[in-house]
Amino acid sequence: MTPKPSVEKRLKREKKRREDEIIQAARTVILTKNFYGATMDDIASEAGITKPTIYQYFKTKDELFVAIVEPLIESLALQLEAIRKKLEQKKYTSGREIIADVFNVYYNTFEADPELYKLFNIFLQVGVVHKMSEDAATAIKQWGRKCFIEGNLIVAKGIEQGFIKNVDIQQTTDFMWGSFWGIVQVEQNKWGKEGISIFLKPVLQYTEELLISALIIK
Repeated sequence: MTPKPSVEKRLKREKKRREDEIIQAARTVILTKNFYGATMDDIASEAGITKPTIYQYFKTKDELFVAIVEPLIESLALQLEAIRKKLEQKKYTSGREIIADVFNVYYNTFEADPELYKLFNIFLQVGVVHKMSEDAATAIKQWGRKCFIEGNLIVAKGIEQGFIKNVDIQQTTDFMWGSFWGIVQVEQNKWGKEGISIFLKPVLQYTEELLISALIIK
């Protein structure tokens, strides 16, 4: 017998609520114990459910971790895609605007959820993706690849339109990405408190100006 539409909606809401509770519990445990120190038993205890219940929603810890960090990487990729499309539509009038928009994408993503950034940083630092099952890592790798493809296209279009100097495209993309996330990591670690370091934005603004002076023609 097919459930009524109202029942289906309720079941979907319940499923989403339970998944969100598990993800939030996993975030808490992984931030406390790191990825490899966290166990499914720990996560179940934090969520107030049994471990078999978690497995009804997530088959492995890898799959659960992907559910945590994938939205961040997907968001970055889509926002960079929007900048690239704006460039293709010739809506930029200066290279400074391009660099500023890229940095705003990075910063706004971080500012929206600094705790998620910490998890993302764990993901980057310990190379979790390379030790995951192929099934779990596929989505992460796809969105990560898209981030760098879009970054490369932004630089290439900027060069083509006379905004950016004739530089190595891939190295420039990597440098911009690494500059931002490396500075966030350094300043947040130096801050050593909850929330966002009061020194972060000034250092990022300084870095943005250095990039502009090094890369921009007009």
